[in-house]
Amino acid sequence: MSEEIYDVLQVGFGPVGQANAAILGGGGHSVAVFERYPTLYGLPRAGHLDHETVRLLQSFGIAERMTSLMVRANKYVFQNQHGDELVSFNWDEMGVSGWASDWYVYQPDLEDALADVVHLFPNVEVNQGWEVVSVSEAGDHVALIARPAGGDASQDRIVRGRYLVAADGGNSFVRTALGIEQEDLGFHERWAVTDYRPTKEIHFDFDNGQIADPARPLNLFQLGKRHRRIASLILPHEATEEMKISDAGWKLIAPHGVTPDNAELVRHTVYVFESKIATQWRRGRCFLVGDACHVMPPFMGQGLLSGIRDVANLGWKLSLVLNGQATERLLDTYMAERRPHARQLTEMSIHAGRLMVTTDPEEATRRDAAYRAGTVPPPPQFPSLTSGVLHRDVNGDLAASAGELAPQGRVSTGTQAGLFDDVVGRGWVLLLADADIFRALRDEELAVLEQLHARVAHFGPGRDLQDLSGAYRDYFEKYEIKALLYRPDFYVFGGARTAAELRELLADLDRQLPRSAAAGSVTTGTGA
Repeated sequence: MSEEIYDVLQVGFGPVGQANAAILGGGGHSVAVFERYPTLYGLPRAGHLDHETVRLLQSFGIAERMTSLMVRANKYVFQNQHGDELVSFNWDEMGVSGWASDWYVYQPDLEDALADVVHLFPNVEVNQGWEVVSVSEAGDHVALIARPAGGDASQDRIVRGRYLVAADGGNSFVRTALGIEQEDLGFHERWAVTDYRPTKEIHFDFDNGQIADPARPLNLFQLGKRHRRIASLILPHEATEEMKISDAGWKLIAPHGVTPDNAELVRHTVYVFESKIATQWRRGRCFLVGDACHVMPPFMGQGLLSGIRDVANLGWKLSLVLNGQATERLLDTYMAERRPHARQLTEMSIHAGRLMVTTDPEEATRRDAAYRAGTVPPPPQFPSLTSGVLHRDVNGDLAASAGELAPQGRVSTGTQAGLFDDVVGRGWVLLLADADIFRALRDEELAVLEQLHARVAHFGPGRDLQDLSGAYRDYFEKYEIKALLYRPDFYVFGGARTAAELRELLADLDRQLPRSAAAGSVTTGTGA
């Protein structure tokens, strides 16, 4: 048995696991990945990305590659069977992250791009075709036993790591092995999912949305630039096995003008859309991410995105702990921050599903009448973080914009122009609209920034860093602040209006990130 102990062991190499390996690998940590499939999955599953995820792809250097393959979303519509719009979502706006708010993606394109990123890091070892058969914790490390697919116990490999991240999907072996239970939120529906590639032009009344037809609810949308999907509710009298065959898929999509004459079938399968969330996301040195800790109906397109948020959140915290810059207590904030956020999105997805999956014509008629009368409450706001590593004022309320996504706009140094992250950098970032409040900081407050290798960027008259898009000016004015501090996952720690508030904000961060005496130095962005 090798004496090597990796920083992180990872089970699963779908897009959530790939993003996790890219984050940790990019941070210089040694990672050993084990994936039971010998190759990338190669078939479409998730079909939606948002601006937050594209900003993370930007940090990997693949945003332009992916946006060239994706389709920018338009309005996402819920219709009844008569073509009347019940409700819609504006998925065609610009997001605060500096990218269009929503995109349609063909998942194999995303997995190919992420795999290319991961394979750039010699400190990340990817073992495909290896199934994990045992997980155990022993003091200062986790041990797993991996076995080649189709192999036997004589070929087992024992591997150890300081931590383990389980990205092994809704049927997670790791979650089961750890004895972690799931809370069932009560949504169970069988759906037939038919993915196809048009070979001729096919016309639809709208490109992307859902049709709440009680005879058979369905949704349709694009998957990148080359593929499309129609998902259809399986009715109670229809047998699951019969609905899995490809002929059933063709019969389901034929009423919508899709036939072998104008399309190629890519995949037809049956899913049970469910709503479950793990009661614990951490057990000792082991962490669950993605579908391993939450599965939700797909009606808001948030399943994959929630998993990406999981690893972005956990990644910077693990990195600080692995580097000796924070104690393990920081890792307890992972579930505290992410579970309420994922649960709210699950509940929103359930609500969207309930809107469309009724097969009772009378109930559908009452629903339509309520929407026409305007008596249905509007959809809730998209959630932000509400607990964890966030700054609060003296009353215990979240400080200005804390828990929301930080802005990204186009900036210029005079010699270089582009999106902020590419021009100035990423990580912990302090944005300033007033140089005086930064000059007022004392050594102990500057040390907080130094230990985190924080970037400091200043906008304003006479400064080299110019706000080309006005995104930062608008943000500072909206929240009436002069300083904004955000985290490596792009979520705002807090804002400040005065030097005194900025000093307290940094003192609070110091309290929330109990650290060892690791050395660091301020990385000052252009214009600081």
